[in-house]
Amino acid sequence: MALPSGLRLGALGGPSTFGAQAAQRLRELYPEFAEIVYFPTAEESMDWAAPNAPDAACAPEQMRWTGFHPGIHGRVSPPDADTYVIAEVTHAYHCSLLGKPGTRLGDIREVQGHTGSITQSEAWLREHLPQARIRIVDTSSHGAAQAVAAGDGSLASVGTPEMGSQWGLEVLAADIDGGSVANYWALAPRPYFSAAPTRVLVTGRFGADGALTDVVLGLAQAGYRLHTVSTSPSRQQLYEYDYVLRFVGAGSLVAVQAALGRVPAARLAGAYEARE
Repeated sequence: MALPSGLRLGALGGPSTFGAQAAQRLRELYPEFAEIVYFPTAEESMDWAAPNAPDAACAPEQMRWTGFHPGIHGRVSPPDADTYVIAEVTHAYHCSLLGKPGTRLGDIREVQGHTGSITQSEAWLREHLPQARIRIVDTSSHGAAQAVAAGDGSLASVGTPEMGSQWGLEVLAADIDGGSVANYWALAPRPYFSAAPTRVLVTGRFGADGALTDVVLGLAQAGYRLHTVSTSPSRQQLYEYDYVLRFVGAGSLVAVQAALGRVPAARLAGAYEARE
């Protein structure tokens, strides 16, 4: 079925985090998302069994500098996965180094931030703050900024400029990620397949029997070309991997399902319209 209206979209932290800004952009492109709800951790936003679970969660799928996000791909790639991709958006980070007003770069002894923002900015941080410890927090950039605001000026964080304004922090350096962008997915515990998708995601555990070729050829005949491939070892046997295959093109859901129906190992993990 296509995306219904009134969906609740989960995001990490609060309105000023990187993930929340991507979620806001998702709402602009996909008005079916009626509300954004915030969670302290990414894991909680994707806890589908929780009483307050959202209908979908916004999370980064891949980033310009560091590539695919193994944790998010790990949610959709295993054969027994219960997560689907129902929408996507590309979002620029614009990471800023935030500190208390009056802080100088030489004063900083530690920089905190969430995984995505820190990894995208690490090269700049190591070059310009060689004296500082870099620490990834397990909450969000919101928590890191809060710690800076409560600190003595020796602590800085990586966050959005809006995060700095929220906590009364100064932007000590802007765009320290080198222009990094990320592709964000809306992940859901149930499929919402478009009748005419422009993006198709196929996952499965494939070995040396050639079934992977059947997937690529079958979807090519259905109107979709292979765009990206992500793999992780199954750890069960040699030459066997869990795949996330992304296809782009134009065709019908019926044709996609018919092609994948001939490959038992393949799972249709997403069939949606890209709206950018």
